[in-house]
Amino acid sequence: MATRIISFTEGMKIGLGYNQLTGDRLPTPAVVGPSITAIQGAGGQRVTSDCITITDVETLHKSIGITAEAGGSYYGFSANAKTEYTNTFDFSSFSTYVIVRVSVKDVTESIDSPVFSPDANELLVVGNKDRFRQRFGDSFISGVLKGGEFFAIYQVTGSEESEKESVAVKVRAAYNAGPTASAHLSTDINTATSQSKSHLEVSCHVFREGIISTADLTLEDILVTAKQFPIGVSGDKAFPYAVLLQDYEGLKNPNDNFVYVDIQNKQDVLEDLAKKRFEFLALRDDLKYILKHSNDFQNADGTSVDREKLIKDFDEVVDAINTMQKEASICTRNPGECVFSKFEAAKFVVPILSKGSEDVLVTKGEAIANMDPLAIALRSSLPDAASRRGFNIGMAVAEGHTLPGPGKDSFGRTLRPEEQSGYAKGVRFSVDRNRNLEFATKGAAIANVDAVVAKARTAIPSAFYSLGFDIAAGIFADEPLGKGHTLEGPGSQAIRDGLNDDGQKGFRAAVDLYLVQKHKT
Repeated sequence: MATRIISFTEGMKIGLGYNQLTGDRLPTPAVVGPSITAIQGAGGQRVTSDCITITDVETLHKSIGITAEAGGSYYGFSANAKTEYTNTFDFSSFSTYVIVRVSVKDVTESIDSPVFSPDANELLVVGNKDRFRQRFGDSFISGVLKGGEFFAIYQVTGSEESEKESVAVKVRAAYNAGPTASAHLSTDINTATSQSKSHLEVSCHVFREGIISTADLTLEDILVTAKQFPIGVSGDKAFPYAVLLQDYEGLKNPNDNFVYVDIQNKQDVLEDLAKKRFEFLALRDDLKYILKHSNDFQNADGTSVDREKLIKDFDEVVDAINTMQKEASICTRNPGECVFSKFEAAKFVVPILSKGSEDVLVTKGEAIANMDPLAIALRSSLPDAASRRGFNIGMAVAEGHTLPGPGKDSFGRTLRPEEQSGYAKGVRFSVDRNRNLEFATKGAAIANVDAVVAKARTAIPSAFYSLGFDIAAGIFADEPLGKGHTLEGPGSQAIRDGLNDDGQKGFRAAVDLYLVQKHKT
């Protein structure tokens, strides 16, 4: 029997029928069994806890268990706690989302040896499939998962990617460091928003199923709640947060000729509708943000935003969302009328951020690059002015950062195509150098006083090769110029593996110079 896991809603009980198209549990037991028991050996807790940054709405939905897939329970239309939760705030591509999520699985209870109930059996015997579907749906609730779920979504909205990513880093750091660091989170965020030049806003949305406790009044309270949540839903405090669904085909049937209603085509239609609806919801929220801050935007050809057209597009998008809602309702109640929607979000042309903020980044990134001969060389190697402009922007966006990330990737996609390759190189060079700054600085200094090293670090004409060489030289050169390491170990290997291909080649060349050749002499 096919099994699916869906979110628990009020009134769900083991044995009841369930309609996957409508998301309704039916009031009459579809199956019965001699007992309901917990899975043996499952008395402990399985806790999943993490803090992640997300920059697109589709991934955000999936991360909290809202899906448009046919095997799921939501389709984006069902009225349940999670969809109602996400409907309380706007999603847009101008927001970065930091999610603190905790999932606790305590125990799973399921029905033993299920058989059809007398009422269901009677309809099977007479072959009344329409009435069977009305009363018992297309599947039954075979088990209940107990524990609890907790989500806190920090929504960071603004027109400047570096500001949003800076706040996201502060939230993740507070989560990882514990109460001491989290105590300063509100102050840090208030400072960031008050100093913002891009309408930076930070809001937090909390979803909690499984425990009643003191309200989360501050951003710090939320992080404390996340840490304590597993204890609050342990043992007899466990909450039924999800149920198991099973199809009827695997049960013993008194009528082998009975044909259950085929819902696959209807599920495909609803899945397509839900995916399009999610796209239109994000488009609606993008247009809402652009209308609110239209001075920050321009059309792709550089002309000013036409607010009247934007308002017209916004109204059309909202009408499409309402129509899709009606189409889904018709499909769930009258499966014979399920038809694929013709709405397409791609037909709407959305303005882009004006180049004003990018010009600031270009100036800033150019100044940063001009302080590093390798950065200057890498920028000079790029083929045209557009890619060099992108490189400067990348250097500015990655200033002080030690790792690439989804925020930087998202910002890069807003640039013109001819700027994006240079931007990617600027970001990569900056984070690789920042992450290994001490070693890179030492290695470059060695090359300034050692002609052999200076020649070896440019054996391949690539700034990344020279950077990798410098980093390894800083690690393996004799003290006091270098750190004087005499062997490669897990630490240095991890540093090497974090570089790109040219960087790793340069790193290995320096290792060969300082370790292999040295040992041969």
